[in-house]
Amino acid sequence: MWTAGLQEWFQANGRHDLPWRLTTDPWAVLVSEVMLQQTSVARVLPRWDRFMTRWPSAAACAADPLDEVLREWHGLGYPRRARALWLVAATVSEHGWPRDETGLRALPGIGVYTARALLAFSDLGVDAQAPPRDVNLGRVAARAALGCEPHEVAPALLDTALVVGRPPAMSMRDYSYALFDVGATLCRARPDCAACPLREACAWRAGGRAVALAAPPQAPYRGSVRQLRGALLEQALRTPQPTAGELAMAVSAVPGATADRIRAALDGLIADGLIAGELALRQ
Repeated sequence: MWTAGLQEWFQANGRHDLPWRLTTDPWAVLVSEVMLQQTSVARVLPRWDRFMTRWPSAAACAADPLDEVLREWHGLGYPRRARALWLVAATVSEHGWPRDETGLRALPGIGVYTARALLAFSDLGVDAQAPPRDVNLGRVAARAALGCEPHEVAPALLDTALVVGRPPAMSMRDYSYALFDVGATLCRARPDCAACPLREACAWRAGGRAVALAAPPQAPYRGSVRQLRGALLEQALRTPQPTAGELAMAVSAVPGATADRIRAALDGLIADGLIAGELALRQ
């Protein structure tokens, strides 16, 4: 089996000290999963601890206004994630947590991956059926089990490989975390095959494809729509009713902040429910 050696490696080398791995509380797990979307572990560590100290339960988060959650979230990027988290908090504090993938996916902002992560890592999923496949798990399964890159195979085949690859002695929780760690630290765009616990049975390595690969370039942040939206949202949170002049000053350091781009960014923030619609009408 392609995962031979994974359990022993994880016991000795897994990132067992990550604080969200020390709990099975679904709220704590969800906060970590939402924060970790497109944000590094190093950046999330202090922010997760601070967030959980302030809002240790979904009910506590739901009791505060969205603006407070957005202020706390500032600097993590993608504030729509914070709004979705706040909406989930309101729903589950009133109705309780769904206990299957279909029910979890009905919650705001929760897709297949996050639903499966909740089932695998929290005490909701006593019978989790599949690991939560992210970029890391998809890459490890594609290479080690199928001998290809993830984009070369249908997602359903990756899911099947992940399901059948779980060693009988590993829980879904440990299995998923172990594959996360392999993908995050070893089976990266530039893989470290020599240190990988899956190397002996790896189909990708056996096929001679274990070469250094370049990671795709990341779109620059400076001058991006993300930077423009972030500056506008920060000003709106600082000043409940900012004037047009205050908003213009807020984006003055963003390259290419034309009137059309500012308007589009404001409209996007309104559409995402992050600022009030009246703000744009005053411009």
